Amino acid sequence: MQNTHEDTIAGDKDVAIKVYEISYVLLSSIPQEKVADEVTALKAILAKSGATIVAEENPEMTPLAYTMVKKIHGSNHRFDEGYFGWVKFELPSNAIASVKKAFDTAESVLRYLLLITVKENTYLGKRAPAYESGNREQGMIAPEVASGDVAAVAPVSEEAEKGTETVTKEA
Repeated sequence: MQNTHEDTIAGDKDVAIKVYEISYVLLSSIPQEKVADEVTALKAILAKSGATIVAEENPEMTPLAYTMVKKIHGSNHRFDEGYFGWVKFELPSNAIASVKKAFDTAESVLRYLLLITVKENTYLGKRAPAYESGNREQGMIAPEVASGDVAAVAPVSEEAEKGTETVTKEA
């Protein structure tokens, strides 16, 4: 049987169990030693809704791409960094509204993003080395050129140079 991102609850064919991932940013004003308690409270919200946790990553302090504002006790607070973490879980699709509402009202959550995903691990590891952008017409420079290792670069023949001059003169 093919593994899909949703199954149905036994006895209730109208309610699908889906796999969700919720990424969240906790307030940076939370002391480091209290972050674990906040994560436990967020996972309790999921458990209360009937979720089964599949995977998770503990939050780490990270700079934000832009300043975010959250109203706390009637005044706006600005945040340039926060604790970013995520949880992947299975939950009946009819119970996700209660999770959204709880995360909306959680005082420790600056922002969150809720996605439907697959159960399998989709992390691909480190990326392959990328070329560095430069001012060449192709828009890319090989790493050995960017690093200045000219011995690794093949020399341009005189014939190729003449061809370039001819094309340039004709234009």
